[in-house]
Amino acid sequence: MWLLKALAWSTGFALVYSWVVVWILERREKKYGQGETAFSDTFLSGSVTLILVYLANIAVFAMRPDSALSFNILLVTGLAGFCLYRESLYKLDARKIKHRLLAEARLVNIYISKDPSNAAYYGRLCDIYAKLGERREALEAARMAARLEPTERNRWKIKQLEEGK
Repeated sequence: MWLLKALAWSTGFALVYSWVVVWILERREKKYGQGETAFSDTFLSGSVTLILVYLANIAVFAMRPDSALSFNILLVTGLAGFCLYRESLYKLDARKIKHRLLAEARLVNIYISKDPSNAAYYGRLCDIYAKLGERREALEAARMAARLEPTERNRWKIKQLEEGK
């Protein structure tokens, strides 16, 4: 009976632990929008974590059953540290991206002041503001681009921004 409890605990803990590792790695793409995370990378990380945590739990239960809880607390603490580390890197990268986009927006505005009839500049400005989350400014730039060059792409941008996507 003791062995079945140890196997069930090890399996459940390893599954949850590896799921959290994959969740942390996928936050880069899903929450911060910093590029696509390849499925093969997250799958490999999750699989290796699952196997290692499972085998380590079985070994600790077999050799020192009284230390199993302490070992799992140590693993969770390490996972929390990894989560905080990755989250801080994601936030730092997000600030760098925002700073770069703001600099690009200032540069495009300078280009617009030199050539106010260029619809491509307004289109790029719309894209930048949309990435920054500034819908009102993005919509204004998209309308100006559509006024200067009434193409389907510009009308589609306006429709997409008005719908809030």
